[in-house]
Amino acid sequence: MRIKTYSSDLSARSWKVIKNILPVKRKSKWDLYEIINALFYLTKNGCVWRDIPGEFPPWQTVYWYYRKWVKDGTWDNINRLLIANNRLMENKDWQPTTAIIDSQTTKNSSTSTENIGIDGGKLVKGRKRFYIVDTLGNLLDSFVVAANSYDGTTAIKRWYAKYSENELLENIKLIYADGTFGGTFREEMKRKYEIEVEIPIIPIAQKGKVEIHEKRWIVERTIAWTLNNRRCCKDYERKTENANAYIVIANIRRLANKI
Repeated sequence: MRIKTYSSDLSARSWKVIKNILPVKRKSKWDLYEIINALFYLTKNGCVWRDIPGEFPPWQTVYWYYRKWVKDGTWDNINRLLIANNRLMENKDWQPTTAIIDSQTTKNSSTSTENIGIDGGKLVKGRKRFYIVDTLGNLLDSFVVAANSYDGTTAIKRWYAKYSENELLENIKLIYADGTFGGTFREEMKRKYEIEVEIPIIPIAQKGKVEIHEKRWIVERTIAWTLNNRRCCKDYERKTENANAYIVIANIRRLANKI
């Protein structure tokens, strides 16, 4: 039994909600509650696997579960369950009808060598993260690609691939975005899914040099929430699926604290 506690630990109340969705075929030697806590610690504090504190299960065991849950979609399932729970708590339908999309370019480290490019607009070498959120800022979907990927065409390809797999996207009727999602993305969303894409141009407020646009500030806040986790401040992952997994885990951490 672990005595020391960490600020990243999952509450007992949150664990009751999450544990029922974890795929367990046999009794494990290690408590899955502590596996989750170790992964939350890693995500929040940004340490390397071998530096996970000794109070947790062995880092090799934690890594094994992490990879298993990335591959079988467990992280996505937990995220969607918590989003549905959060929306119901806020007296909203569990399936949103409005979403906001945005991208964020992140510098890569020496360990992230696959799918790297240069964002021509921001002149940043690394990867580009895409966030699709609801009006509460919950992460409906996310994905990571090379930084030289064009926003509109990349996002529509993702929508083609994931729309039928993600029940949180099924009832979307309106998407707020910036100008990089005009053109192909806007046309295809209207033609194939009858989804309107609105691009607010006139800011609703201004703080210094920062312009705040209708609804778009919500996704920017979600990006800021994600960056509160040190593992997400910079891209350290060799594979983009791992880079995206930490974005999802960061959102799970935030939602778990609301239960």
